[in-house]
Amino acid sequence: MVFVILILAILAFYWYYKTWGKQDFLNSTKRGAKGFAKGFMRGVMEERVDEFKRRMNYYVIALLAKIAKSDGRISQDEADMISQILDANAKDAKERAFLKASFNEHKENLNDAFYVAKDFLKEVPLPKNERFNVLRVLVFMALIDGKLNDKKQEILSQIAKAFDIAKSELDDFIANLSRLKSSENTMSLEQAFSILELNNQANLNEVKKQYRALAKKYHPDILNANNVSEEELKKGVEKFQKINEAYEKIKKHLEN
Repeated sequence: MVFVILILAILAFYWYYKTWGKQDFLNSTKRGAKGFAKGFMRGVMEERVDEFKRRMNYYVIALLAKIAKSDGRISQDEADMISQILDANAKDAKERAFLKASFNEHKENLNDAFYVAKDFLKEVPLPKNERFNVLRVLVFMALIDGKLNDKKQEILSQIAKAFDIAKSELDDFIANLSRLKSSENTMSLEQAFSILELNNQANLNEVKKQYRALAKKYHPDILNANNVSEEELKKGVEKFQKINEAYEKIKKHLEN
């Protein structure tokens, strides 16, 4: 890591020297060579991180769009999940609008998931454990409304293939999340309120507010961005699923 930072520092120095000239650089050093180097290096690193995040956001949204639209329509649960991802990851309103437009563009073409996933890895060369994490988010989207049709299965298989993830591993992800989903029918109303950390007298507005807070805290994409461990991510995904199930159960109860 130190070696990489050193290389970046040298490249940053060379770029500045060639662009602005020797005299400007000497003038800058008079104001404090150490402060300049640290400030410049910080700016370069922040710019690189921002660009990495922008590319990551774009490709994740593109793949989610194909999964969400695979059954012909975007469900409310899917729309809510996309909205949460945009709110959590977009740097500003401009980037959010760009990502939303990208989502709308990619949802109209369901047959290029393999190539988009390949381009993803070219632009954002993730190690295999990070590819697993991205795939988990995509599988979660596929199962969020409880319907895993043939087209969703096909798209997930194409993405897994592009990510060099075995079909057996993909099948395990799907099976594990499906088991969590099946628990919805056995959840009592009392359990649902407990999961959302509310008393059973809470009104719908209070339920919605608490749901948004907890969903944001445990959202798989946010956990990914925070680089949590494999075990923490697994527990977070399970918690997020239960939060969604509890919210749906309480909402149906209060709306009836």
